Amino acid sequence: LEVAAWDSLLQDIALMPMNVEEDLDALSWRLEPSGRFSTKSLYAAIAPLADPEPFSLIWDIRLPLKIRIFLWQWIRGRLPSGVEVLKRNGPGDGMCP
Repeated sequence: LEVAAWDSLLQDIALMPMNVEEDLDALSWRLEPSGRFSTKSLYAAIAPLADPEPFSLIWDIRLPLKIRIFLWQWIRGRLPSGVEVLKRNGPGDGMCP
């Protein structure tokens, strides 16, 4: 009954009927040799880095997380501005030197 309803639906939208008794479908993630999804491979595909080496070194260093984040921002040239530091009750008058 479901196969007949499926064939009817396919005919209604002008597609060729499928043979649902063939091999099973399988999913494969082409960004990994294993075919299994990983967030690392997805991130590498959508945000490739020209030189990822300094970043990986930062995350391997055994330092407190906030210091590693500071180093990461510093290498990328993204240290918080004076206004952002002031918002977080940091030292200074909000002016960048």
